[in-house]
Amino acid sequence: VLTSLTLTAQEAFNGIWRTEGSDYLKTILASDYAVLQCFNTSFKEYDVINEEIFNEEGTSFTTKLYNSDNGYKVTIEYTLITRDSISTKYTGDVHGTYALTRLY
Repeated sequence: VLTSLTLTAQEAFNGIWRTEGSDYLKTILASDYAVLQCFNTSFKEYDVINEEIFNEEGTSFTTKLYNSDNGYKVTIEYTLITRDSISTKYTGDVHGTYALTRLY
């Protein structure tokens, strides 16, 4: 049963997400088994920033983000709250917890 919940949880991250106050949309690509890719896109800034996934556990995963344009570095822990909401905890150059809402 635990394996089934983990598989469902990973796939539930799949989508395009937004947070209030940001020009970037976050895209998370996930299969039944794993989060495959995570990146941020700004159509205002004409920019894409990739995140490196380094840990996955049940209903959460962690990434490292580095923006070479400004030297910004953060670690982001994602936790699935509901099918349409994720909590993100930032540490590094920014500290704080932010909510993501599913767009698609």
